Amino acid sequence: MRGKWRLHHYYLKDSTIARYLPDTAIFNRTTLQQFLSRYMEIYVKPNLEHMGKGIIKVWKQNQQYAYVKVSGKLTFVSSLNLLYKRLSALTGTQSYLVQKGIPLAKLAGRSYDIRVMMMRGGSNEWQYAGMLAKVAGPGSVITNINRGKGYVTTVRRALTRSLNLNQQQVDQVENTLIRLSHRICERFRGIKYSSQIGIDFGIDQQQKIWVIEINFDYPSHELFNKMSDKSYYRRIKYLKRMYQRR
Repeated sequence: MRGKWRLHHYYLKDSTIARYLPDTAIFNRTTLQQFLSRYMEIYVKPNLEHMGKGIIKVWKQNQQYAYVKVSGKLTFVSSLNLLYKRLSALTGTQSYLVQKGIPLAKLAGRSYDIRVMMMRGGSNEWQYAGMLAKVAGPGSVITNINRGKGYVTTVRRALTRSLNLNQQQVDQVENTLIRLSHRICERFRGIKYSSQIGIDFGIDQQQKIWVIEINFDYPSHELFNKMSDKSYYRRIKYLKRMYQRR
């Protein structure tokens, strides 16, 4: 199978990366039941889509099941059978995955994740280009800025305000993200060749890091242009030029 499932299955073979991957399976009635029995909330997401398209958040509430798609209407159903029927109608014939929900750290009540941008430069080696925090829009179940109507901010601001981390702790988190991003990119050659990869990391309320998504089909540069400090954006454009001139 292609898409996110192939990536997940591939990176599970790397013990360094595997411990950062949330529990994930192919969506069907059995896995839906299993995941809802294990976790407080789960996500049902399309295998081949990116940028937050088609994501459905599901959880159990007061002996019922609740689900919501992006910023849509909250729906309750009374049984697992009915839930699976409704979700199947939403997913159609597409391949979907079911994934453990991560209780992401929140900034002013809104969940956020962290995008780390990696680029090949003039030497054709992977280089760290920058990182930022993507904050979900009001009532949105995704952190995609355009679809979820959220905003971007610095990782330092997000970590200090949401988790009360000091400067040294923030530096440790950022260094871990950069090291892990290099590992992911170096291993990516086993999937296909790419010159730029944007990796989305989540940090939960216990400060554990999770790999949420690996974006390799032209990850957005414009996210970094939304920052008031354009340093990362300029670095991304510089590395792109150097790669093209090599």
